[in-house]
Amino acid sequence: MGWGKLPALALVEIYGYLEHPDRLQASATCKHWRQTLFHPRFFERATFVVNRKHEARNAFYLQSLGHLVSATSIIFDSTNSHAVQRATDILVNICTTNNRLVSLTLRPSQSQFVLPRQYSAENFLHSGLIEPIKSLLGRRNPAMAHLNVGSCEHLTIYCQDFLRSLACPQELNLLAMASVKENPAFYYVGNLEASLFDKCTNLRLLSIDYDFLSDELLRVLQLLNLKRLILHIHAFDKNHAGTSDEAWRSFQEHNPQAELRINLIKACEAIKYLHSHILHESMPLSHMKVLFCKYMNPQAIDFISQNYNSTFKSLTWIDSAFDNQEAEFFYLTTDQDPLVMMAWRCSKLEEIVLHGYLLDVHNLVGIARLRGENLKRFEVAKIDLLPNTLLVSFLNEINRLMIYEWHPKKDKELPPAVSGCGYSSESARDKYIMEITQNDITDLH
Repeated sequence: MGWGKLPALALVEIYGYLEHPDRLQASATCKHWRQTLFHPRFFERATFVVNRKHEARNAFYLQSLGHLVSATSIIFDSTNSHAVQRATDILVNICTTNNRLVSLTLRPSQSQFVLPRQYSAENFLHSGLIEPIKSLLGRRNPAMAHLNVGSCEHLTIYCQDFLRSLACPQELNLLAMASVKENPAFYYVGNLEASLFDKCTNLRLLSIDYDFLSDELLRVLQLLNLKRLILHIHAFDKNHAGTSDEAWRSFQEHNPQAELRINLIKACEAIKYLHSHILHESMPLSHMKVLFCKYMNPQAIDFISQNYNSTFKSLTWIDSAFDNQEAEFFYLTTDQDPLVMMAWRCSKLEEIVLHGYLLDVHNLVGIARLRGENLKRFEVAKIDLLPNTLLVSFLNEINRLMIYEWHPKKDKELPPAVSGCGYSSESARDKYIMEITQNDITDLH
């Protein structure tokens, strides 16, 4: 028997011993070997990048891999109606041809879609997104394990419908439903019944908007053995009951391994109430991102360092340089700098990213002396440093204290959304927010 007639079962076994590049090279031997390559064992995941450059590859993936993969991601420009249409076409195609899919990730560039003109918004969203996702969630064999809607505001409204569609809630492992709001000052808040999580016993990661959070929901979540809870905060609603410290204490007792991540996104009012109305002493807070809130809240930083000194790992506080117009927006140095106190108190602190506020290099040296060898990331911009005759000497000292080559970032090293050029657009900021908040989900091990 010639090599070209080797049984497919034997070929699959041989391919299993090869690395992917070698497997691809071997599959070029003949048509039979190439056809055998397309086996579910070797193609568990497919990523569709929707643009003209990848159109041919996407068509090939749909034809050859779309029915094989168990996980897929669809990355697209949501400001382009053609890209939105193509992304929904891919989603519908996979839903109708793939019986193996257990993981779906959508990665739009913005939180809202520019929809094709020939459709009404409601009809397009339902037929192209809502119903396909609900059909996936309604499968039993295999049941969906991961759903990430990519911070899409349009889809978050339907999170209760999605949960109700789950045929096997006990199989769900990851549910990322937190959104980024186009207008944080005015947006629609849907409903989310806490009881819908009762049977999600294997849920390890949950991201939701703070608007849905309550003591009742925390009581349900504390029974799920969560590893990570992510909250997105956009506005401060005085009518929202919020949560109690007692509920968080009970949550932490039942989930000692759980970490809480809070992202404040353009929350210009909520940031001022962060320490007084949102944070509680018993929260297992590990990460916090404050993104384009146009306000530095030293009291909140001090609250964090006093109450989460054994859990807190990462602080990101970002605004665009030169975007602030009022003096209170600038980070005014004091004798007892709250960031230095955080570096002293928080034994697990490993990341500080700070942009858009004037910084005293003396305090940066203090942080490096306290946490230098433990900081995996310490990022500030050169343009934010206050003038100092010994600036170069201080920066050299910080570099010596770090475990990697360190320097303050130059404008060209920063994303457009946080650069000091003064021309940061809303679109650039929104795209940056979408990317940085998704890191909370993709870095889960």
